[in-house]
Amino acid sequence: MLRMRKESLWRLAFTLVLLPLLAAGSRAEKQAAHPAPGEEKPVRVIPVDDLGFVPPNPSYLSHRISFATLDFIDSDHLLFTFHVNKLLARIPGDPADDDDQMIHAVVLDIGAGKVLRKADWRMHDRGQYLWALRDGEFLVRERNSLFFTDRSLVLKPYLDSEAELQWVQVSPARGLLMIEAKKVLPAKTEDDGENNASGPPSLLGPSNGAQREVTQMVLLRPGEQKALAGGQIRTPGTVPLLENGLLDLDEGKKPKEWVIVKKLIGSTRTTVATVKSSCAPQLVMLSADVLLSQGCPVHGGNGDEVRAILLNSGKVLWGDYWNAKYVWPHFKLAEDGSRFAYESLEMNRDIGTMDYFGEDDVVAQPVGVFNTKTGDMVLVKDASPILSAGQNFALSADGRRFAILRNGAIEVYDLPPVVLAPTTVKKK
Repeated sequence: MLRMRKESLWRLAFTLVLLPLLAAGSRAEKQAAHPAPGEEKPVRVIPVDDLGFVPPNPSYLSHRISFATLDFIDSDHLLFTFHVNKLLARIPGDPADDDDQMIHAVVLDIGAGKVLRKADWRMHDRGQYLWALRDGEFLVRERNSLFFTDRSLVLKPYLDSEAELQWVQVSPARGLLMIEAKKVLPAKTEDDGENNASGPPSLLGPSNGAQREVTQMVLLRPGEQKALAGGQIRTPGTVPLLENGLLDLDEGKKPKEWVIVKKLIGSTRTTVATVKSSCAPQLVMLSADVLLSQGCPVHGGNGDEVRAILLNSGKVLWGDYWNAKYVWPHFKLAEDGSRFAYESLEMNRDIGTMDYFGEDDVVAQPVGVFNTKTGDMVLVKDASPILSAGQNFALSADGRRFAILRNGAIEVYDLPPVVLAPTTVKKK
């Protein structure tokens, strides 16, 4: 495995950084972001009480425990998984610190509102356990093992890790998989791993100094077991993953200037764009060819200046100023890149990255659906119950259907056709 440059400015553990839902701007924009109740009508409402779903206690809000997931298998079928309360017999030989839970999975026919198939999966912790892949397939994690599943709900073994799996990520178009695992290593020499010709090519470059406990990152194609590239990173976290590499961030030549670069597998680093920000901007891929840069205002302020940038040309497609009272974001992307859905916790005040908040401070969990190329919001709904780990909403592969866990049911909405014409960049 190859190591990250010591001087790299990449911030990998940014999943807790504020990335607020669009909620600022003109009065008209605010009204558009929060349409009157009943303005959009769901095409199907599927009650979840009959499925056995019980909302978690609000005291769990600050723990970000994965209680449920909602995903489209195809435009007419949903996969809904959720925690069920039941006593579990201890498995002989399991680690004493296991925090087992039973996850109930159901395949739902949207047209009929019926359960087509169901299964129970035993998990050994409370972290994220499911990721959507292509063509109605999913990746499931049980402790340090990965499985494939589909509408059959049968878990098919894929990978076993001797090290603790810390993070899993899938690229926007589902063509690349990233796995991060904790590994304890002996003190390293200067050439340890760097000159290993049999190892995967480095994306991150060398780093100096010895480490004993590291996070190792591996990139591979879903379904394959041969690593395409790898590296060592300081802490586990989300990486702006491309279909054939990843994004990185360098300090620019001028103050408050940052250079976004891409590193493709087997290629050199190339510049995507330069952005202005008084802090290191956070980068999120909205599709295979559009990235979102969220930075701090150059002239001060509590909000965030965001820009959607076309990956191949560096062109800014749209921009805005986002309010700072939204925390703990979660994105879901249409596989074709046409739209993205984004949720966060809405607070009753601006929250800093290190500020404490309790359940009484949480106002709602809004989920908005946006046009990737224009930034226009096409729908917004509040999810309930509030699940701080997210994943309680879904966007179909073509961006034409949206589903959300809301008011004791799964609501399914048909969305209007995607408008591709770009809009004018919005100003603060």
